[in-house]
Amino acid sequence: MYGSRCNGTMDTPNGSKAVTLLLRLSTLALALTSAVVMATASECTIYGAKNTVTFKDYPPFVYLVGFNITAGILEAVAIYLQLGKGDDEEEGPKLPRILLVVFDVAVQSLLSLSTGAVFAAVVAYGPQISACAGAAGRFCEQVHRSKLLSFAAGTSAGLAAVAKDVPLPFSVWPASSD
Repeated sequence: MYGSRCNGTMDTPNGSKAVTLLLRLSTLALALTSAVVMATASECTIYGAKNTVTFKDYPPFVYLVGFNITAGILEAVAIYLQLGKGDDEEEGPKLPRILLVVFDVAVQSLLSLSTGAVFAAVVAYGPQISACAGAAGRFCEQVHRSKLLSFAAGTSAGLAAVAKDVPLPFSVWPASSD
């Protein structure tokens, strides 16, 4: 009923594949953007003396950059595997499907760890980070932006893991003509 008709045959809907791909792409973009925003967070003036504060001064911020870049790389490989595994999931090789599950778990774990560490660091180092808020520089703003982008990436990764198992009753691109 919901499939696309091509040459009188009925194809299975592939809406969940399209939604999963969209969520994977957004996870990739959000994770890498979060890492770049955090990596460029520097310079703030504290009490009239120019003091260069970077993300390297706080270990959880370094973890966020490393973990989010790693999650972005794993997500890019997962996108490649999703696009390359074909339509016959039951008859195709099992290794790409196993790797997709492993990468989904690893990406979700890395993003959750880094986001949790940054939320905890903002609470623990709150006075030091807040000292930069009213001064010159954008360190505090970039830390908060990066934290929220990382949270959004983790949410997107979680939704992608769920969406791949939910059959959606629409088709986005035609199935192969083989």
